[in-house]
Formats: sequence, C-alpha cells, structure tokens
Amino acid sequence: MRLFRSILIFCIAYLIGCPLLLFGADRFVPNKPGMKSLKVRFNGETIKSFYTVIDARSPKQRAADKKRGHLAGDVVVFFQGHGQRPTDAYKFTSKVALKSKSGIVIIPVSDTPYGEDKDWRGDRGKDVILMEVVRHLLSEKGICIDGYRPVSDMPVYVNDKDMLKSMPPEGIHTRLLAVGWSHGGILARRFAHAYPDATPCLAHVCPAGYAQRGALRLVLGFGCESIHTSTLSLKGYAGDVFKAGWGITRGVTGDFIRAVPSAAIHLQPSKLCRPFRDIKECTLYCDDTNLPVHDIDNLVVIFGDRDSCMDVRKQAGISDPHEPSEVEVERFWSGFYPSAVSNRARLTFKVLPGMHLAPVIYSDIYSSAVLEGLGQLGN
Repeated sequence: MRLFRSILIFCIAYLIGCPLLLFGADRFVPNKPGMKSLKVRFNGETIKSFYTVIDARSPKQRAADKKRGHLAGDVVVFFQGHGQRPTDAYKFTSKVALKSKSGIVIIPVSDTPYGEDKDWRGDRGKDVILMEVVRHLLSEKGICIDGYRPVSDMPVYVNDKDMLKSMPPEGIHTRLLAVGWSHGGILARRFAHAYPDATPCLAHVCPAGYAQRGALRLVLGFGCESIHTSTLSLKGYAGDVFKAGWGITRGVTGDFIRAVPSAAIHLQPSKLCRPFRDIKECTLYCDDTNLPVHDIDNLVVIFGDRDSCMDVRKQAGISDPHEPSEVEVERFWSGFYPSAVSNRARLTFKVLPGMHLAPVIYSDIYSSAVLEGLGQLGN
C-alpha cells in the first residue's frame, strides 16, 4: 500500500508539471524551461535578446547565500550553438544547474548586432550585449558580478535601463563561468577574453574555433553531421534530434524576419545579411593571437569522439580519439592556449562519447565532466 501511494503521488506530481526534484531534496528545476525576451539598445539599433534562467537553489540555499554575501560557487553562463534558443539543450543545462556549486545557469542569446559602428557588429557586439543581459538578470536577484568592467563606452539599454549607469546591488557577489557549445565555444572564449576579471573559468563542449575553414566548408560539414545525427532517431532520441533542428530553424529564421523591419527603419538594406554574418562568425579561428585568455584559472575542452562537424582529429590533432596521447594534448594546449599554460592554469582535455549533440544525449556525463574540470561540481 505504501509503495502504491508513493507511485501515485509521483505520477500526479509529474502530470501537473511540478518541479523535478533532484540533488537530494534540496534543489529543483522545472520539467519544462521558460524563455523570455528583452529589448536591447546598443550601437544605434534596437534588437531582441532571449534568455532562460535556471535557478535550482532551495529556499534554504538562497537564504544562506544572502547571509554569506556571495554564492556557494560561480554562476554558469551557457552560450548556445548556432541559432539555438535558450531552452534548447535543457537536458544539459538543467543538470549543470543541479550539480553546480552555485545552482544558477543563465542562457542568453541575441539577434545578430548590426548597428552603426561596423566594429561592433556580429559577435563583438554580442560580447557587450550578452554581458549586459546577464548583469540585468542577476541584478534582479540582488547579485552583482565581481571584476566586471565595460569593454565599450557606448550606452547599453536593457528594457530601457541604462546598464552603464546602473549601480550594482549591494548584497550577493559572484563571478562567472563561461561554458560554450559549438558556435557558443567561440562566444565563451570571446566572453572570457573581454571580461577576464569577471570570468576566471572557461569550458568548451564540441566547440567551434579550432579549425581554419570558410563558411561553405562549415555549412557542408554541419550538413553532414546533421545527417549523421539523424541516425539517433532510430535509437530513441528522435525528440532531441528534432528539438535541435527546430531550434536552429527558429533562431536563424527569426533573426532574418526581425532584420527586415530594422533594415527598413534604418534605411540599411545590409541588415538583411545579419544571419549570414552570424554564420561567418562561426568560422573564427581562436588562439592567443586574437583571443588570449591570460588570467584563466580553469580551462576545459571536451570533444565528442564521433562528432564529424567539430572533429577532434582535425581540430585538435588527436589521431586516436579513444586514447589521446600526452604529446598530442600538450601540443593542443601550447598551440591554442600558450599563455594559460605558462600561467599554470588547471587544464582538462577530454574526448567523451557522442556526436555533435552529445552534451544533450549524454547530459549526465558531460555536465559532470565540465563542472569537475572547472572545480565547480557540488557535493
């Protein structure tokens, strides 16, 4: 009778969409994530930013954070793959929130900036916009970011709030962990480079940025990987495959549709090229010559052993994904992160199972590996 009652209670709770309880009885995340939007004004234009905030802390943990004056760990900022919406990859991001010391993950995305000053278009504009969105969202929780310094003196308004003039709240302090997937790997490195004092840790999963190739080769490679990934539908992952494909479609199409009125209002037809600029940004080759991360404390890079789009053999020079040699791994670090090596950052290189969608399919493995490498895996 007791067993039957327990099963009945669980089923009722699940059906009404109550939070999914994990991490003992302390932490929880919703079964389905919510996505909201913000209006951002920067560089002479107004664009849309979308976000999801996963705060898995219990009331007891929130009270402890407030009393202590800082979070139990650093806030994770997760940068999505190309075109993905904040709610995509929720299997991964929710587990990161549940397992991390802080219990908080923020997933901000932005339409492609294409404002007046050409130097602040594309991903460089996102460096500013995404940070100000994160600051805005954390300030609503009474949390300020230690080490934050603006990288542009141009005003940034988030929902009409002047972010450069807004005073940080007195109360709870944190720093940020930049974690990026696919194109988000480039965004995460840019973020850590732009805000070094605020972002002491960086992690990449199935990341872009390690190969020198043009947009056409990237698109063809992604197309081949999409066909490759579609085979997961036959293994019980049809929902995950569909969500990933639909997320990219929504993201790219939405960016283009919202570019049309912006191009008309500003009499700037080139704004219609925003989605193509975003694709080009995915091809950026990142090393210490353009995006050094001198002061990083913990650095994690994880590839999927069957990811044909971000192939660990071609991008990291690993001949056997299942047994990377010490020489190959050392060559990877010295080639892409020489300053981090010389400054004795804690380095973690792994090749884990899976294709490009691996962080979602193997969310337990990838979330634990990322947090352990960053020194942010909770008890």
